[in-house]
Amino acid sequence: MDVRANRREFVAGGVGGALAVLGLAEPARVRALIDEVAHGRLPDGGGRFLSAAELDALRAVTARLLPGPPQDPGPGALEVHAAEAIDLLLGAFEMRPALIHAGGPFSGRAGGSGDDFAHFVALDPQAELGWRIRLEGSRGMPEREFAGPVVGLQEIYRRGLARLEELAHARIGHDFARAGTAVQDELLSSHDHVVSRFATAAVANCLEALCGPPEYGGNHGLAGWRGLQWRGDTAPDGFTAAQVSEPDPPTGIVAESPEASLRASSRLAVLARVAPLLGRAGRRDPHAGAATRGEQG
Repeated sequence: MDVRANRREFVAGGVGGALAVLGLAEPARVRALIDEVAHGRLPDGGGRFLSAAELDALRAVTARLLPGPPQDPGPGALEVHAAEAIDLLLGAFEMRPALIHAGGPFSGRAGGSGDDFAHFVALDPQAELGWRIRLEGSRGMPEREFAGPVVGLQEIYRRGLARLEELAHARIGHDFARAGTAVQDELLSSHDHVVSRFATAAVANCLEALCGPPEYGGNHGLAGWRGLQWRGDTAPDGFTAAQVSEPDPPTGIVAESPEASLRASSRLAVLARVAPLLGRAGRRDPHAGAATRGEQG
């Protein structure tokens, strides 16, 4: 199987959102955190969670899963800083407050008097437990294994990158990042269970870095949105700053038109058909912690 695909095939696949865990942090802060890693400014040249060698390998992986120029005319994983955003996701609990959830509803890019995303919402104990299970795994802790053991994203990435290095050294005698693209694609297409699980998570996270708001750590300079020719989060498009930032005036209840009711029924019918497919996709690996962020309350 060719693990590469162009961005249109990726977007059509509808992979959902784990990078949103980066939680809509204040744009300047997240940008600084990403730039520190992208330019090797941390003491060991690594990331918030991954080592320098692991980051180099992850950049090479993401470049094959979501290639940019010259293979694809639009920006790819390297241009949107996908590897750095993934690293920040994996190390979300290294920050205080943890980069998980922040306020809303508007970013200020299309109106309003400020960036609502800049204010983090403290996790309650239940939410923190859920996110730690997803990212860190159950680690044999009884309080985390109420539904059985879970392999967290941290372990999925760390083990997957290590296995790719093992395979690369056995195949060509040096690191995965230094291998030719044909060899990299061959190794990423391996039927090895560890590599397959890792590649599945990395594909989803690359997509999120490409398509998600830049507050999540990816979509560097809005390159992902421009490459997709998408305007991005334009809400509240057309409204004044006062209309965005101030409460709406009291209004009476307006009856829904028959046309609006029909449109709502059609949307529900589509969701009813799609939901079972999404459910089956999410149950493929019951022990993996790589579920998308949209599934976590």
